[in-house]
Amino acid sequence: MGCELNLLSVICGAFAVGGTIASLYTDCWQINSKGSVMLSIRCRGLWRECVWDKFVKIWTCDIFSSYLNPHPATIVVTRSLMITSSIASVAAFLCLLLGFRHFHYCKDAMRRRQLQRLAAALYFLVGVFSTGAIIRYCVYVYYIHQYEVSLKIPGFPSFEYGYSLWTAVGATLGALSSAIISTYESCCKKIKNEEGTKEGPSQAKQTISTYV
Repeated sequence: MGCELNLLSVICGAFAVGGTIASLYTDCWQINSKGSVMLSIRCRGLWRECVWDKFVKIWTCDIFSSYLNPHPATIVVTRSLMITSSIASVAAFLCLLLGFRHFHYCKDAMRRRQLQRLAAALYFLVGVFSTGAIIRYCVYVYYIHQYEVSLKIPGFPSFEYGYSLWTAVGATLGALSSAIISTYESCCKKIKNEEGTKEGPSQAKQTISTYV
């Protein structure tokens, strides 16, 4: 059972790394809703806005004029949190691999537990930062969507949540799952092993006393 849990934590951690980086660099945190005129698919990311023309079948992207220009506070905060989450997830995954039971780089059991605890802490930070970024961006998109719908302009493209945001949600769940499993592997199993070693000598003394 321990090997399966350890492998599951690595899989969840790998998914968290890939999902966090993919959500940061893909360009569809917002997508035009089904209620608008669907002559083209428009996506807005954290760094640029892209359009897929259904007739010409060309995908074009417009990069924001300058990253130093003033941008909405939500975009800046989401960028910062997701960049931090991406860096922390990579560091957490490396610690998780080094602390993996069947990875023979670290043979000391105490050092493996320390690496697992460090990976759990980093993945927990990834989950917290990503959750903050997702909630902030979801509220931002919700209010923009309500405002655009209230204008009631025919053909005006209103936006809703895109696949990049849902990728970030999945990566956040993977990071939190890996943190929980790694915490269980490094802390709870240590307590069980210590209780087993304490019970061992006492049982041996009882068997000796019975023979005497």
